[in-house]
Amino acid sequence: MNATDSLLVPLVDAGGLNGLKHAALGARYRFWRDEDGVRHVFSVYRPDAAPDYPDALAVVSRRTPAGSIAMWAGPASNARTAALRMRGDEIHIHVFGEENAPALRRLMDRNAMDRGEASQLPRPAMQALCLPARRHAA
Repeated sequence: MNATDSLLVPLVDAGGLNGLKHAALGARYRFWRDEDGVRHVFSVYRPDAAPDYPDALAVVSRRTPAGSIAMWAGPASNARTAALRMRGDEIHIHVFGEENAPALRRLMDRNAMDRGEASQLPRPAMQALCLPARRHAA
């Protein structure tokens, strides 16, 4: 387990954009590695400025000296409330494109399970929720 591993959300901080750490763009984007080890880019927002895109995964994070820690993940429309409740420092948003990002999609499905919406999930999504999480070596 790394210093930035979350106990609640299976995402690991994978850093910012290389070569742009001190530029404006460097602070604007962040990579997260999912439970399958795949890196995904997220846009970074202050909690009060995060948009609620309809097909986007939001991650509420807290900054630490070792990096960001994911505290909550779910639909972008619920991110501001979650950030307030969890006292998150930032909201990171990944907008789904043509590549579906299955591990990120499962995070949205887990959030639906927590809200009691499992009956609305397609059967493959429910089966994916029952699979054990795999961790990658850092």
